[in-house]
Amino acid sequence: MDRFGDWIVMLAAASLMIWWLFRRFDHWLHEPPSSRLRKLAAAGGVEDDDTVHLLQENGFEVLSGKHRISLGVILDDGPVRPTRLYFDYLALKESKYYLVKHERARQPMEWTASGLRERLLVYALLFPDCEGIIIVNAQEQQLKTVRFKVEAGER
Repeated sequence: MDRFGDWIVMLAAASLMIWWLFRRFDHWLHEPPSSRLRKLAAAGGVEDDDTVHLLQENGFEVLSGKHRISLGVILDDGPVRPTRLYFDYLALKESKYYLVKHERARQPMEWTASGLRERLLVYALLFPDCEGIIIVNAQEQQLKTVRFKVEAGER
């Protein structure tokens, strides 16, 4: 880098890199909260089944289906252990997003506050822009909506 032209090229490259990083950070900072959900809605296809018909009969627009969220778990500074979370559909009603899960016979839902918390809170925390989580019981043609509300606690 003895020549003056080399310094100009390096300065131009560094300037472009800084400008690009600033633009990415600004885009991330001003991204609307529901953009993750819109990306999920565009990612998955919808199968034509009884659950979709039941949701549509109840005023929901089914946006996408069969989602898998990959997670990694680290225990005591050990290796990353992969795991996944699944939900069945992403639905929209009155401009509000809902995650949809099937109630399965082999894993029945415990309809107590602690049972719902243990089973569904992770979805509410991963997708705070969702209005709720809809549990579909296809055998009984029944929908139940679960919402979590953080209350002012005692100290």
